[in-house]
Amino acid sequence: PISNVCPSCARWKGQKRKNVQGYIELPLHKDDFFYSMTDHRGYIREHRLVMAQSLRRCLHSWEIVHHRNHKRDDNRVENLQVVSDDRHKQLTILENKINKLLEGQQELKQEIRLLRFENKRLKEQIINGNKVI
Repeated sequence: PISNVCPSCARWKGQKRKNVQGYIELPLHKDDFFYSMTDHRGYIREHRLVMAQSLRRCLHSWEIVHHRNHKRDDNRVENLQVVSDDRHKQLTILENKINKLLEGQQELKQEIRLLRFENKRLKEQIINGNKVI
């Protein structure tokens, strides 16, 4: 089932909009299959709607939709994953550690390049008989 965004909504005029936390929200019609997932205003976060449509069922309130790349407005189904609260916390911690390690790896690669360049320069000075300081 494909959800319809409310075309008559005066506030959003049927448009996607980011909330203060950076999530995209959409208004749904009351007769929409996924309306039970909306908040008290009749709005749903797009990532939850995308995942529910992909699974062809409504999500339970305790199911969390995790953004794999941590970009809250990237709601492609391949970037989304349904997890429990505990699993979400574990994923976030591990992904943050991985990102920190990758950043450190990039810094080390750059340092190795600089050291190789300096090593090459020193070898050339020695071969040419120049004084090395």
